[in-house]
Amino acid sequence: MAMNVDEVMVKDVVTVMADASIRAAAELMNHCEIGCLVVVNGKKPIGILTERDMLKKIIVEAREPHKTRVIDIMSKSLITATPNTNVGKAAKLMFEQKIKKLPIVENEQLVGLVTLSDLMRSEEIIDLLHSIPINGAPKRMIKVLSPYFADSGSRFVKRRKRKCPIIRMNGDTIGCQMEKCMWWLGDECAITKLTRKMTYDIP
Repeated sequence: MAMNVDEVMVKDVVTVMADASIRAAAELMNHCEIGCLVVVNGKKPIGILTERDMLKKIIVEAREPHKTRVIDIMSKSLITATPNTNVGKAAKLMFEQKIKKLPIVENEQLVGLVTLSDLMRSEEIIDLLHSIPINGAPKRMIKVLSPYFADSGSRFVKRRKRKCPIIRMNGDTIGCQMEKCMWWLGDECAITKLTRKMTYDIP
């Protein structure tokens, strides 16, 4: 059965007002341990602010974060979807627009947020992206896709699912849950890393 984004989206979205300072926004992102904020006017989303925006428009341009407002650097051309948008269409939209985060809107009000990482756990998405050219994809998106695809140079080639050695011992066949797993540290599974190290360290 086809899956819609309301089944995978985050519903408690952290937001910020457009007139807040960048310093306040950065403190909020740091406190919540998140990489973006949806900018709202009331409950209506009007933009999005990411860590990348802060890096490029504050740090690189040497602007003062306590004087610069969110509205000054946020991405204003907001790309959105509705809760009943199919996950395949949502992923295709994100890939075409070169975005990793997609606000979900209903009746002009923010009701959720879905990331490319969330969508990539669906087989439906993997099959869809298998036919999409890799040329021109931003590095930040390729990084998200790399656990699922090998780089053939021009297209995404589906990578064989990695299986957790712990799960395999119990006879299950579920694929790697990545950052949702308690053994996921940084950008790699601690069990897989330890297994590889032991394999190469044994004489």
